[in-house]
Amino acid sequence: MATKTASKAPANKPAHEIRSGAIRAVVWHNSSDKGDWYSVNITRSYKSGEAWKETTQFNRDDLLVVSKLADLAFAWIQAQPAKAE
Repeated sequence: MATKTASKAPANKPAHEIRSGAIRAVVWHNSSDKGDWYSVNITRSYKSGEAWKETTQFNRDDLLVVSKLADLAFAWIQAQPAKAE
């Protein structure tokens, strides 16, 4: 599984990305006046004709990969230092 990390990513760039084959977990850093938090989107890429598309629906055989990417995303988020106020 390949991982990609970006420190202090701009607002429109993911904070972290993990990919295994066609399945990708993207971690987003969010901020508000109530604090910071992370959210995760997990998608599967597929080709329809000549165009690449993404879906959030997974086949039975995708589920173990989805669970591993979710575990890795959780571990990455937990390893991030808490922001000092």
